Amino acid sequence: MGGTGDSLNRYALLVQYDGTLFNGWQFQDKDRSIQAEFENGIKIFAKEDVRVTASGRTDSGVHALGQVVHFDLDREISLQRLCIGLNGILPHELSVKNAYKVDLNFHSRFSAVQREYLYIIYRYPLRTPFMRYKAMWINYPIDTGYIREAASKLIGEHDFASFCKKVSAKNGTIRKIDSIDVTEDYDVIKLKFRANAFLHNMIRIIVGTILQMHREGRDPEYITEILNGKDRSVSGFTAPAYGLYLNRVIYNPPLDSYESAF
Repeated sequence: MGGTGDSLNRYALLVQYDGTLFNGWQFQDKDRSIQAEFENGIKIFAKEDVRVTASGRTDSGVHALGQVVHFDLDREISLQRLCIGLNGILPHELSVKNAYKVDLNFHSRFSAVQREYLYIIYRYPLRTPFMRYKAMWINYPIDTGYIREAASKLIGEHDFASFCKKVSAKNGTIRKIDSIDVTEDYDVIKLKFRANAFLHNMIRIIVGTILQMHREGRDPEYITEILNGKDRSVSGFTAPAYGLYLNRVIYNPPLDSYESAF
């Protein structure tokens, strides 16, 4: 395995992927995973076996615009050659946007101080091929002001038990959402969530719940009652995975403070 030599070299990659045809990030014996593709690509390029660690394990169908991964090698390599070489090896659904030479104490997951996700909704009476598996399509009117008001009730530290799979509650269900920004550009609505960590399916359940509340004609304040219920059965449906994007991972010191390829 990479990193067995006396002098380790740790690299971080800023990567993007279309998660449509993958069964999530994490390596699996039978199903196609993003982790396995990156590990195989690095092995071909660097001629070393490596284990790649990501800032977070995205689920099946979820995309990434700014996922961060790290791995160790026994030798130093050119950061530009690493980016160009991997992009020539990886499947077309995956790409490397930048590479960094980081300290050995850098960890893509545990060094992260914030994570930012996008959820994209395509709002139009008719479907479009350009949003297929890239956004949740709704063919009825929805007011972004309503979404913004309901989402604002969830900012801060709360028990989000109503907005997660029950199996994800091993480390408790209290989380702190730092911000939720809602914007619209013609037919596209974007919800941007920022927090240190999220529960399993938390963002997708929040989005589905707000949309369901809107259709049922409930007041935006009703989401507070759902939050206080602390039970998954009182919230709404889970929005599709393909509308969700890992947009950005924030570190302190920031990744840009390290030597980079570009």
